[in-house]
Amino acid sequence: MHLKNQNCRSEDFEIILINNNSTDQTEQICQGFLKENPDLNVNYFVEINPGLSFARNRGIKEAKGSIICFIDDDGFAIPEYVNIISDFSTNINYNNYIAFGGKVIPCYNEGKAPKWISPHISGLVSEVNLGKKVKLFSKKYPAGCNMIFRREFFEKYGGFNTDLHTRGDDKFIFLKLKEVGHRILYIPSLIVSHFIDDYRLEKSFIIRLSKVIGQSEAIRLKNKNFLKKFLKQGEYLFKLGAALLLSLSFMVKGQPLKAGYIILVRWFVFVGYYIDKKL
Repeated sequence: MHLKNQNCRSEDFEIILINNNSTDQTEQICQGFLKENPDLNVNYFVEINPGLSFARNRGIKEAKGSIICFIDDDGFAIPEYVNIISDFSTNINYNNYIAFGGKVIPCYNEGKAPKWISPHISGLVSEVNLGKKVKLFSKKYPAGCNMIFRREFFEKYGGFNTDLHTRGDDKFIFLKLKEVGHRILYIPSLIVSHFIDDYRLEKSFIIRLSKVIGQSEAIRLKNKNFLKKFLKQGEYLFKLGAALLLSLSFMVKGQPLKAGYIILVRWFVFVGYYIDKKL
């Protein structure tokens, strides 16, 4: 419904629905949406190869526009979403930017964030908030549920890494962007609300997700040279040590859950990268 209610003409954008060979009610829901909205520019496809990167690459292949946006099925764009993208992508001041990203606000069933979440691990719920000013993404990068590209990038450098079929393909593509000299623009007014199911906040899920993050990095770097692998190992050891120090500060503040989870996450990322490397 959020894409149906955009404040622009339906012919100004297209909606590409990719069913990644789902076995639930996805087919019926998508077909129902098509029938109920004949005036919308919607196309529906089934991608039989399982994995998010396969689905994203299929969307790129089927899309007709010069600007390609990615929103997850649990993401909700503001009514001005298409207009904001159009304004920035055609603005002469931003012609040299080939990728954009916006703010992502997590939404929870209970209406508030869990007590264990902290800014240091908010990426687990895809939160992105670099402030109120347009700026460059520097150390961070856009979330997969709110990222925009000019088609020319994919035509020149290829699509998402299908080896990273569960997580990390968005990081892969943004690191590739930076490697070839492109900057990524943060647009604070480009807002997507990201719904977080309760099961994604359970400890067992956080452990599994943390391991997958480490596993994805191991896969991403498998064909890189020794120096890059060595630097990544140093980075993970440093972050594990930093997590221990941060946990002490949270304990002093009387926030034991934040203290425990920041160590939990960094430890299982470490385990995923060094020990359990197979996704």
